[in-house]
Amino acid sequence: MSVTQMYEMERSRTFFSGEQLSKAALYTEPVIIQKDKLHLLPVTEVCVDHFFGDLLNPLAVILQGSSGSGKSSIAQRIMLDWASGKYLAKFYLVFHLKCEELMCFSEEMSLIDLLSWSCSLTSNEIIQMLQRFSLKVLFIIDGFEELRFTQDITYTPPPTDLHQKAPPEVSVCVLLKGQILPDSFLLVTTRSSATQRLNNLINRPQCCTNTIVGFPKKKIEEYFQKFFQDEELFRKAYESVNLNETLLTVCSIPVICWIICTIIRERFNDGADITSGLETTTSIYVEFVSTLLEHHGQGLNESVPNLLRSLGQLAERGMLKQQVLFDEKTIQETVQDPVNNPFLNKFLLERRIKQETMFRFVHLSFQKFFTALYFVLLDEDESQKKVRELLHTVERGWALSSWSAAEFSNRDSEIRKSNQLQSEILFLCGLCKNETIDSFFKKHNVTVSINIETQMKEWIHQCSLRYQHENMMFILHCLYELHERSFIGKVLGDLVLIDLSNISLNKTDCWVLRFCFQCCERIRNLRLNVTSDHLKILQPALCSCEELWLIFDHISDDVGDFILALGDGKIMNQLMIKVDKNKNRSCPEIIGSVKDGVVTLSISCSKISINRPIPLDLTLICPRPAICTINWRDVLQTFMRCTQEPEGSDKEVFALLQVLRSSSGLKKIHLQVDILSDTLVHTIISLIQTCPSLSELGIKAILTLQQEVIQTLQESLTDMDWMLNIWRTSVLLKRDKDSTEEELKPEYMEEVLVHVSSSKLQAPGPTNSMFTPELTDRDEVKGENTHRFVSPHAGQFQCSLTNLVFVMEGKGEMLYKIVPWDPRLLDGLGQMQPAGPLYNIDCFEGSISQLHLPHCEIFSEENKVSLAVAHITGDNVEVLQPLKVSSTHVIINITEFSLFGLIKKIIYPESPVRSQVLFFVRPTSVKQKEKILDVHLLPRNVPLSEVKIQHKENRHIQTSPKCRLTPGREYSLCCLPEGLKVQPENELFEFDFDPNFHPTFEVILDVNIEEIKLGLLDRTDEEKTVWTPRQIFFTESGSSTDSTAIIKDTESEFVDNNRDELIQRVTSVMAIADCLRSKKMITDEMWSEVHAENTHRKQMRILYMVLISGGSSVKAEFYKLLKEKEPHLVESLESSSSTSAQ
Repeated sequence: MSVTQMYEMERSRTFFSGEQLSKAALYTEPVIIQKDKLHLLPVTEVCVDHFFGDLLNPLAVILQGSSGSGKSSIAQRIMLDWASGKYLAKFYLVFHLKCEELMCFSEEMSLIDLLSWSCSLTSNEIIQMLQRFSLKVLFIIDGFEELRFTQDITYTPPPTDLHQKAPPEVSVCVLLKGQILPDSFLLVTTRSSATQRLNNLINRPQCCTNTIVGFPKKKIEEYFQKFFQDEELFRKAYESVNLNETLLTVCSIPVICWIICTIIRERFNDGADITSGLETTTSIYVEFVSTLLEHHGQGLNESVPNLLRSLGQLAERGMLKQQVLFDEKTIQETVQDPVNNPFLNKFLLERRIKQETMFRFVHLSFQKFFTALYFVLLDEDESQKKVRELLHTVERGWALSSWSAAEFSNRDSEIRKSNQLQSEILFLCGLCKNETIDSFFKKHNVTVSINIETQMKEWIHQCSLRYQHENMMFILHCLYELHERSFIGKVLGDLVLIDLSNISLNKTDCWVLRFCFQCCERIRNLRLNVTSDHLKILQPALCSCEELWLIFDHISDDVGDFILALGDGKIMNQLMIKVDKNKNRSCPEIIGSVKDGVVTLSISCSKISINRPIPLDLTLICPRPAICTINWRDVLQTFMRCTQEPEGSDKEVFALLQVLRSSSGLKKIHLQVDILSDTLVHTIISLIQTCPSLSELGIKAILTLQQEVIQTLQESLTDMDWMLNIWRTSVLLKRDKDSTEEELKPEYMEEVLVHVSSSKLQAPGPTNSMFTPELTDRDEVKGENTHRFVSPHAGQFQCSLTNLVFVMEGKGEMLYKIVPWDPRLLDGLGQMQPAGPLYNIDCFEGSISQLHLPHCEIFSEENKVSLAVAHITGDNVEVLQPLKVSSTHVIINITEFSLFGLIKKIIYPESPVRSQVLFFVRPTSVKQKEKILDVHLLPRNVPLSEVKIQHKENRHIQTSPKCRLTPGREYSLCCLPEGLKVQPENELFEFDFDPNFHPTFEVILDVNIEEIKLGLLDRTDEEKTVWTPRQIFFTESGSSTDSTAIIKDTESEFVDNNRDELIQRVTSVMAIADCLRSKKMITDEMWSEVHAENTHRKQMRILYMVLISGGSSVKAEFYKLLKEKEPHLVESLESSSSTSAQ
């Protein structure tokens, strides 16, 4: 049989009047984009012919795409084109290896045997041709993701020649690595989830990756025309789909396009509404199955319920064995009439001696659909069991993704299985009770004994709280398949943050997001990476966000609509828009916020000059309604043109201020430019004359101010009610009636972005002064350490060790220590338990008015009302209700001194709390062969300093300790290398506020081991990873680090000695805070406090609390970041310091 005959035998059923079309007749090439392996070249759109167009093409081509995107269709098309002579000048031999068929061979085969099996040539013929045409050979390896790389396969020695036998997977890998036939060409198709493994295997001098995007609108129209053939039917079908944007988008997936065409054609025959009920992927598959059963099920030998169960049983068997092809024996065990079954395809598989009849589902997606349907049709107990196992397998794959293959030998297979099973979960969500599914079951007399809706909803809700980053898009797809608006709104409403900024969205994702977001009245914080095309779909739903962070490909005109949303007075109060720095070197950024009805908007970017990037900034402050009076399209376009100006030019800055002249309601404008020129001065004067609401205008120039320009500005302001202040390269103009002595300080001019009321200065809110207490004495018997602090004046003071906050009314001395809880004292208080350490507090020579006790609760209204403070005097316990509960502290008034400790109501089930994982290694003697690592699981409001003192003979090992643990749940350690002794194996996490702080686990290991890797698993929750694996190093720093320590001390002294100057003059506070946060040197809570402040000085005061409590390492890192972002400021302060020292 010729290649052409073999491939043209494959038909695509249209299920209409028994007519069939060949795949060749229906073939429509999808859009393909190309990326090189190193991502050095720009992304380009290519066609299949481009793969083999000239001799400069790479020796390996990867074609990746999702299931149903048309990868195998392209491979078959290439074979047909080659057989018709299209690529003969390029390739004399083409071998098509289908990986799903290779997995049917259990015996080892040589590469020659595999090639002979895949075509009509004998082994000798293949050897002769390979010898003659080694440079003219193409291998098409179709469906790489189907290869099963078990541990045995991974460690099997590869064959060294064409005749050596090996498992088929190993032989394919040898081709990919170029160890055999290295000069041959490769075309490998794979699902996107397996691309990384494929890239690791391919070892060719040139390789490029191509991604199938799908059908654009014109290709969908082309496919419809080929499918329907009749012009009238084609027009009617396509126009109906074209009116439904969501349906048109899913038609971009070739297999879905075929399914929808099939449904529409059958509905034409019935005279039904051709697009009704086609909302979700599941509903499309349900309607397809229902239509085929209605039109082609009459001749079947079994009832519809039995047919569905038998297909489901077959599909599940394949899922468990990761099998997509079924032999005749397997089919006959489950399906009565496989040949006439409309959901199965029959084909002949070549064996060594004979051909074997094999079956597959019409598409892999139908195998997944029937698996999910089978779970629904089972009895209650069996259904719940199988769904639970499915959900556990998927979550386990998610958890293992944070481990390496070296750490878990079966990691890759577990993750691969998890990825493959996600479609079943989507179908299960779609099969939950709704009108479309109900009508399907009633129409075909199918009895459903179990409603899986509750089980799926609970899982989705839990996962939405656990996996808010890496798997959130999948969870949103699950919500979309459920299609229940009230439940979607509840799930999204409970989320503090939805972060999809690291995900490349497609159009289907965008429609899913749009539907889900429109089900939620308000979304707290959303982060997305979008293109302008995505924005057109998403924009109607994004204005329901309180905080919106967008990463764009470029600043488009549509961005102005989000700025207007800040002014409409409804929901949005924070906006951040950035442009991907890889797509725009000027890195434009827009940040907006609303506070007390006033909008502060900052637009910044960098002008790319020959020598260096020149920062450009525009900050506007105005009442909320005034935002709507500004033409943001003109403002943004003009501002972006500023980045194209040559250095020293002010043409576009002039144009920008001209645009702002027409805006009413502006209160303050601050602008950072590279030069302040005469032209710009005249524009400034014109602006303040034509804008009566303006009370402040600041200009900071990068280049030195010219005396002539300053003189011009002074002369222009002579007869105007404005005051001029100049500091270095900054100019501040203020209406005279608004100025105050405080505002005229020179240091004030260093702040480019000013956020104060124009009418009068408001007193700043109280801020905590951080202090490190003196340890006065230690009770060795009780294990108690007394802390001493002397407040120099009235104010709020926060202990850097315990995080206690004291509000002092004047100078005074505080003594405080942690003491043991007496559990009997809480017996009479009902369902109450300790929620923090118990502090014994005394105050001398002064008075304290308030006490802030740190808590470890994950802030919510429920947790907020459950907290109280126990005030213990002798045997009496008084329960004090808080004045306020913040995200970090419980605040009470205090008039007398004794014992104070947090307590909370016992709530069932327990909710997670902020916790910490601490490590201490015990000392070892010379003769010891083993050492012991103590692992402590503690609430996060237990001071580390206390644990260190209690175990001062042990050495603390620093790592990132933060995690969330649930009291009453059982946890276990996961250790590498394997075989380490851990005792106990499992342990409950409890609120442990005993000052002795006993270890939760002991890890016993060889004394010579220098590092291990540890993770923490929740045994109660199916071994979910709650603390991702970290490297634990046992080596102590030696003399080689002495110089580093000296440098850190010097950098720390710089931060300490220049505190006042830095608070006044640092402007890049949030940029530095972001970097410290990414390095785990600032907590999320402290970062939020910095971010919430509206001036740089206030932000720096809070940041200094972090620097003081973090010690020399954090100060050193701050110094490095400051030197990177504001080098002139550091240079100025250091030179001033050296001058004074002289």
